Amino acid sequence: MRGRFLATTALTVVGSVLAAGPAGAAERINVKVGGYMEQFVGYADQDVPGRDVTGFDVKSDTEIFFAGSTRLDNGIEFGVNVQLEGNTESDQIDESYLTASGAFGQVIVGSENSAQYLLHVAPKDFGFGLNSGDNVEWVDFTGIGGNTGAFRGPFASTYLEAGRVNDANRLTYISPRFAGFQLGASWVPDSGEDSNATADKSVAVHDGFSLGAKYAGKLGPVAVAASVGWGTVQAADSASASDPTAYNAGLSLGWSDWTLAAAVAGSRNDAAIGDSTGWTVGLNYAPGPWKLSLAGFFGDRDGSATANAGGSGARKASFDTVQFEAGYDLGPGVALVGVLGYAELEDRSGFGTDSEAVYGVSMVRLSF
Repeated sequence: MRGRFLATTALTVVGSVLAAGPAGAAERINVKVGGYMEQFVGYADQDVPGRDVTGFDVKSDTEIFFAGSTRLDNGIEFGVNVQLEGNTESDQIDESYLTASGAFGQVIVGSENSAQYLLHVAPKDFGFGLNSGDNVEWVDFTGIGGNTGAFRGPFASTYLEAGRVNDANRLTYISPRFAGFQLGASWVPDSGEDSNATADKSVAVHDGFSLGAKYAGKLGPVAVAASVGWGTVQAADSASASDPTAYNAGLSLGWSDWTLAAAVAGSRNDAAIGDSTGWTVGLNYAPGPWKLSLAGFFGDRDGSATANAGGSGARKASFDTVQFEAGYDLGPGVALVGVLGYAELEDRSGFGTDSEAVYGVSMVRLSF
């Protein structure tokens, strides 16, 4: 069934391209440079047994985008997007993918998130992400066995992937929008990110599949957006565990300068973190250059059997955060943001420790 759906989608897209007629003298792709730079100065206060993590710190996050496209005379637009991390990391190239767009919708091939992620609706933030795991950089997770599951997992984000397979090479189709509705599907052959090596399915997850649906429209003066997504990836052939799955859903209501949004997510059969759930709600007020936001995220994970028995790894725990942000656009591409946050980490394995963290952070974001 899965292979039949993907084959049908591919044939439909190829048929649309061929039916559009031969390409003419379209211009060669000219790649432009864009991106952002964020610099943070903040203070965090947290009591963690055996560690001293209270104090001031300076952090940064920068990405440089190389993007461009060309529209052929047959109406098909091909594009390229490569995202370079501005700070030295294990994942130096964040995402790298090709797009083909037209009346048939959009096809994305390469290292990019799935349709389940791309079509997801959730509260917006304009500081560092409360709903993407970025805020964990100001919180110490030693007492609960680390922050595994916070990034692309429901322990700290509703933007997730099944098995937390992030930015692996995959094939995605996003439909055109009909009466406000849009559908998408993705297939990922393995979990290898930034790698063309042959994957050993006997020891690694493989053959993942995800679906996403989104609606965007208006009910009188209220702007409405809603989404639902589901995905799965096959467990390693040598594993006795069930296949990891993930789901998410979101709703956003906007009126004038106000937006209220909420989202929920969950994952099952993740070998590193067990089952997990998370939900978030946020209220934004954005009059002119000013932006104000109050949001919370509340995540739970079951942890791994080894960690819950006293071993290493992610323990059964909860991670609850409330965050207030105030921002001001100083000029085109220049924003100043202040963030106040409170996080509570609760160990539920009996082998860790609870802690609370308070942080205040100022940041400058440059977009170019």
